[in-house]
Amino acid sequence: MTERVLYIPFDHLNSSYGVMVTADKKKDLIVLVESKRMISSPKWHKERLFFLISSARHFAKELQDKGFQVKYLKAETTVLGLQDVSKGKPVYCAQPSSFKQTEQLADFGVNFVPNDFFLTPRDFFLDWAKQQKTFVMENFYRKQRQRLGILVSNGEPEGGQWNFDKDNRLGPPKNYEFPKPLEFERDEIDLEVAKELGMVATNTWATTRTGALAALNHFLDNSLAGFGPYEDASTNISWTLHHSLLSPYLNNCLFHASEVVEAAVSKYRSGGVPIQSVEAFVRQVIGWREYINGMYWFLGRDYREHNKLGANRDLLPLYTDSSKTKMNCVSSVVSDVEKRAWTHHIPRLMILSNLALITGNNPQQFLDWMRENFIDAAEWVMVPNVIG
Repeated sequence: MTERVLYIPFDHLNSSYGVMVTADKKKDLIVLVESKRMISSPKWHKERLFFLISSARHFAKELQDKGFQVKYLKAETTVLGLQDVSKGKPVYCAQPSSFKQTEQLADFGVNFVPNDFFLTPRDFFLDWAKQQKTFVMENFYRKQRQRLGILVSNGEPEGGQWNFDKDNRLGPPKNYEFPKPLEFERDEIDLEVAKELGMVATNTWATTRTGALAALNHFLDNSLAGFGPYEDASTNISWTLHHSLLSPYLNNCLFHASEVVEAAVSKYRSGGVPIQSVEAFVRQVIGWREYINGMYWFLGRDYREHNKLGANRDLLPLYTDSSKTKMNCVSSVVSDVEKRAWTHHIPRLMILSNLALITGNNPQQFLDWMRENFIDAAEWVMVPNVIG
């Protein structure tokens, strides 16, 4: 007999963390809700919706195959779905990833358990931030290295320095062939989701944990060694360069940050990659990613609405149609987003975001565009980056 309802948001797809830690196959009903409000909006990139929905449906099936009681619902909103299925039983969920969802679920009466999908507890980061005069990510990153014991020996950084950024600013060499990204075969669930969304399923992004782990291994074997030197390069000869393409799976929790870091450090220990590359990659995961998530909660709900420069120009048409500009660098980057819902961090920062800044685009409009179009977008990622 069901005693509890365990709600799994689409960015908590991991059976080893969050509310699943105490899940009981006999007493708990696990619920995932596909919100029609999001799917019906024409603004959301189809590739992003496909990834989120197919990953969630695969996860629901995996839990069923393990013997859990699972309901995958389609409802107008998440709360209406939970209201329909809970029937007075207590609902539990790991702390949500945004202020808005936290308030919506709290108002409905959901009981929260700690969010352990990150390496840094929220209280730990808040304590750190309150002690800072300036919020320098590098300071947080070094503290993380020491706290987590990653690439340190007797409290000192391996390789003799904490950060090898100055060695990692090379442009792409001539006649250089970047590794080709892994592609993924589609199953019945993928094809069903694509059909419902009115699109042809692409083979760019994995929608299962097995596929995500394959992407991780592909990166370790083919791209990690070159990640450092070329991480800040921008070129139209390769849309991936040596980037990992792992952020979507980290952000919907098909794997945990600890798994990714351990795998990268293990590759370094085996002599497979130079310290400059593994340090650069580890910094993105335990430094930047954790820092941004912490700052989201530290800055508070109202930070999303800040517009300190009074930038009120409507979103430039080129962001929603790559043919609306003659600037080749901008057109090619937006075209990448149109095709795959992704481009790496330098085009995001130095081309897309810089253009929005210098042309006075309204920051909330630009924020919404990025939230709707990037496959790895999340409120906690985009607010500190775009508004900041």
